[in-house]
Amino acid sequence: MSFVSGQRYINSADLQLGLGRVVGENHRMVKVAFDAVDEERIYAKESAPLTRYVLSVGDSVRHKDGWEMVIDAVKELNGLNIYLGTTADGQEEVLPETEIANTISLDRPAERLFNAQIDKHRWFQLRQQARQHQLRLQSAETYGLAGCRTALLPHQLYIAHTVGKRHAPRVLLADEVGLGKTIEAGLIIHQQMLTGRANRILIMVPDSLVHQWLVELLRRFNLTFSVFDEEKCLEIESSETSNPFDSSQCALIPQSLLLDNPARAEQALAVSWDILVVDEAHHLHWDESGSSEAYQLVEKLAAQIPGVLLLTATPEQLGRKSHFARLRLLDPDRYHDYTSFVSEEEHFAPVADAIEQLLDADIEALPDLQLPTDDAQSQQLWDAVHDTEESQEHRQQSRNELVDHLLDQHGTGRILYRNTRASVSGFPERQLEGYPLAMPQAYEKVTEGKEPTSGLYPEIEYQQQHETDWRTLDPRVNWLIERIKQFKHEKLLVIASHASTVLQLEAWLREKQGIHAAVFHEHLSLLERDQAAAWFADMENGSQLLLCSEIGSEGRNFQFAHQLLLFDLPANPDLLEQRIGRLDRIGQSETIQIHVPYLQGSLQQRWFEWYHSGLNIFEKTNPAAAMLFAEMSEQLASAQPLTDIIKTTQKRSDALLAQMQQGRDRLLEYNSCRPLAAEKLVDAATELEESVLLEQFMHEAFDLFGVHFEEHRAGSEIIRPTDEMHGYFPFVQEDGSTITYDREVALSNENIHFITWEHPMVVELLDLILTQEKGNTALVALQGSGLPPGQLMVESRYHVQASGSADMQLSRYFPALDQRLLITENGQNVAAKLVEKHLQRFFFQVPKKVALQVLKAKLNEVKQAIKIAEQKMLESLPEKLTKAQAKLEHALDGEIQRLKQLAEKNASVRSVEIEHLQQLKQRALAALRDTQPQLDSVRIIVTM
Repeated sequence: MSFVSGQRYINSADLQLGLGRVVGENHRMVKVAFDAVDEERIYAKESAPLTRYVLSVGDSVRHKDGWEMVIDAVKELNGLNIYLGTTADGQEEVLPETEIANTISLDRPAERLFNAQIDKHRWFQLRQQARQHQLRLQSAETYGLAGCRTALLPHQLYIAHTVGKRHAPRVLLADEVGLGKTIEAGLIIHQQMLTGRANRILIMVPDSLVHQWLVELLRRFNLTFSVFDEEKCLEIESSETSNPFDSSQCALIPQSLLLDNPARAEQALAVSWDILVVDEAHHLHWDESGSSEAYQLVEKLAAQIPGVLLLTATPEQLGRKSHFARLRLLDPDRYHDYTSFVSEEEHFAPVADAIEQLLDADIEALPDLQLPTDDAQSQQLWDAVHDTEESQEHRQQSRNELVDHLLDQHGTGRILYRNTRASVSGFPERQLEGYPLAMPQAYEKVTEGKEPTSGLYPEIEYQQQHETDWRTLDPRVNWLIERIKQFKHEKLLVIASHASTVLQLEAWLREKQGIHAAVFHEHLSLLERDQAAAWFADMENGSQLLLCSEIGSEGRNFQFAHQLLLFDLPANPDLLEQRIGRLDRIGQSETIQIHVPYLQGSLQQRWFEWYHSGLNIFEKTNPAAAMLFAEMSEQLASAQPLTDIIKTTQKRSDALLAQMQQGRDRLLEYNSCRPLAAEKLVDAATELEESVLLEQFMHEAFDLFGVHFEEHRAGSEIIRPTDEMHGYFPFVQEDGSTITYDREVALSNENIHFITWEHPMVVELLDLILTQEKGNTALVALQGSGLPPGQLMVESRYHVQASGSADMQLSRYFPALDQRLLITENGQNVAAKLVEKHLQRFFFQVPKKVALQVLKAKLNEVKQAIKIAEQKMLESLPEKLTKAQAKLEHALDGEIQRLKQLAEKNASVRSVEIEHLQQLKQRALAALRDTQPQLDSVRIIVTM
């Protein structure tokens, strides 16, 4: 290259430097000043990454003082370009290239191309793939629900989709134990945040559940929440801000933090949150005479936070009044009087009866029942169901629409969701094996004068009173060794109440039997617990045995195992159900074998027989167990004969379960999971997953960015950064990480990162590829395509997307477009004839020097082709926008009208929802009117 002082150049390796100015040169070196960043750099002339900045007639150029002109002519004087042109006010000006502004924008692909900034063809192709994937995801109704580390279960997807798409949802999630209320809440939060409907989340939970929530949010949903305690609040106040909750978008707080310190509660109330989540909401006490401090706190928060999710036990377990108290928090205007609430619920029975008969009866033998509503749409659908002249398929469709309409018009379904084990399939069978063992004499007196339940854990009391090792006399130790040998080819989960018992068992097995077991207890750090669980989950080289304290019965999924060994029994049936729930989960493929040793004549036997014969809780869930325990706990600890207690328990259990069954809100159950709609969501989520396509895309991205990847074992791989990485790559850890694209592998191995289209790595990577310049220009040859050689075509890719806030969801009505135009030298658009997928196998990368020569020779033709493409794009856009506006109006007008009709019969529809949709419509229409096409990338294609 020939350099002259004053010439302007771009550093093609670092465009952020701006426009450079030659300030010195000799026979080997050139010095360039980049005034925009106040830097000077020296380059070897033969290898300088510099490109001359040259403008042409018709281009716009800006003077360093800020004024602009359109170039009418270009002159050269002593190696420098002189531009002559006209300003916006009609003034003629002369602008030497030495006076051009130092900061220029080369973001637009046309400008980069005109200045010889040509990227490798692989980068161009990666950009096109990223755009197509992003467009597909933005228009998918299950985006935000399909990419989490969860099984795609119909009832969970249905609730999450129904609630997650709302503006500021306020609902009560009340599924039975084991059905996944926490997962449903996480899915709703994830979708709300990923789609931009919510940004600031406050989660308040009982102190004991903080860790469980933190792990679930991170592992399953890749959501990072800040955990607040008093120490952290003080630290933030001393260094950052007067209100510690302003420091985090997503906060997870123990309930006690706000209850014990009213000032903290006021600080939480002062922050503008989008969604409040409260777990274990059934512990919030309210009745007509007053309410607990916790209830009053949540009431204040719920009064000013737009979205509220309450998670609670099944309503009937705690009574209808407790149920009403939860609904009152969500909508105090609607649920203001308990007596009215009870009376209104009774009127839902005819609707539930009608729905049940409609669903259960054969379409050709429908019962002659009274339609429980008089609105026109219900009557029209009712007539269509009974029209024997119509096809059976049409009548079945009408029946489904009628059921959906009735569900929509009646009940509390928009505010309350509850699924039961009876209505959800997929749970495994449970089988119990009890092992009566001889009571050691040494244990008989150690629990005298102690707490009643201390007899459940005699080894703890014995160890405190004697120097002798309890492991030498306790028959459960040898029993455990025998079970390990019996099931030597199976995974065994062993749970004991106390960490000390777990540690002593692990040491005994290792030292005496040479058996190495993973341990999991509360004294381990979070990382250590993860490592133990991962070792146990490893099906090839992992431990056969995991020894857990009671903490292992909370929040962990070990459904890959089906042998559960309970070294002791907890003193509460809820804890027992939680223990079994580590294996008893939807998707468990085997019958769960529950093994329980107990010492004869001890409190262990008394509790075992009460749990088994009184509650039948080992082999089935018992929703009444918590109430029965509250009633019978004193009798269990007394000397009352066990047979009497068991008889009383059985009788009370049957009565309570019958009462629950009779009081079931069948209307609510139907509305909590409409099977046809739920199955369609599962299909849509499965289709969106596209794990094979994702793996191919990520491998191409890894390769181009310089990220090393290699197979780890079947279904997983290891990625790590390299010294050759090209810039930043999101979420690549310095010491590497193990990833999988397979849902089943991810569910069985929680230590492996589950990479989906919704994972932050992928979301940020797509944004990174599409916002950077690299890949928005290319020059490629077509070799062996059969087209006449020597032809040049310019492919312009336009991205058209309506700009508006995320809550508008404009992509539902006007999905972002990726418009491709392929303009020949004679101005024809041949994109429809020469389709991308047909051309791909003929593409041939052109050497950079040859590409620059082609561009230089054909620059005017290229510019003209881009102008033609822009004109064609502008001409075609109004028709597309008009259709989008009509679609938007039809959809939103329909939803507004539906909510207005609902509001006439179902007061749980809030006026704020209707007002929000009306305002949204006006804003969205304005956004569509302002939509303009954006040239996203340009590729020159030359035939050979």
